[in-house]
Amino acid sequence: MSNKVILWDWDNTLADTFGAIFAAQNDARVQYGLTPWTKEESKAAMNMSGRNLIKDVFGADKAAEVRAYFLSRYAEHADALELKAGAKEILKTAKELGFINILASNKAGPILRNEVVAMGVDKYFDKLIGAEEADEDKPSKVFTDTALKGFDVQKIISIGDGKADIQMAHNYDGGIGILVWTNPNGTEFAEIKPNYAVATLAEAADILKTI
Repeated sequence: MSNKVILWDWDNTLADTFGAIFAAQNDARVQYGLTPWTKEESKAAMNMSGRNLIKDVFGADKAAEVRAYFLSRYAEHADALELKAGAKEILKTAKELGFINILASNKAGPILRNEVVAMGVDKYFDKLIGAEEADEDKPSKVFTDTALKGFDVQKIISIGDGKADIQMAHNYDGGIGILVWTNPNGTEFAEIKPNYAVATLAEAADILKTI
C-alpha cells in the first residue's frame, strides 16, 4: 500500500454543508437567547470543533443540552445536502494515484458516516474519524496521530477549506496543506499558510498528480 496519506476535510470541502450548519447554529443561538450570527461570523467560528464551539459560546453546563438541540436542527436542515463540484472526481483520482484516503472531520462520527454513505463516496475512504473519536479534536496532533494510526506514513497531505485543515498537515515535517475554496490572504492564514491554494477541487486534483 502507498505510504502517502491524504487527510480530507468534509464540511464545505467535499460536501456543501454550510447552509445546514449555519441555519442550525442560528436556531440554537435564538433558542438560547443570543443574536443570530452573520455568515462571516459563522465561518470564522467553524475553525474549532463543534463541541468546543458550543462549550465556548453557551458554557460547559449547557453544552450537552445545546448540542442535542443543534444536532436535531441540523438534521432538519440537512435533507438536501450535496457534494461540492468535483468531489467524486478528485476522490477517484486520489484512489487511482494510490493515496491512502482518511476523512478527518470535526463533525460527530455517526453523522459523518451517514452523510458519506448517503452521498455514495464511502468506498473511496480507507478510514473515517470524526469529533470525539480521539482524545482531542482537529487540528490537534493528538487527533491527527489517531487518524494516522495503523498506517505506514511517509508523506502527509491535508485538503480542506480552513486553517484547521492546513494545521493538520503542518503537524508533521514536510506536510503539505492544500487550501480549497477559501481566499488564502485572510488574517487567519497569517501564521499558518497553505502550501497551495486553489479555487476548485479539479485544480487540487492536478496538484495531487505531481506529489
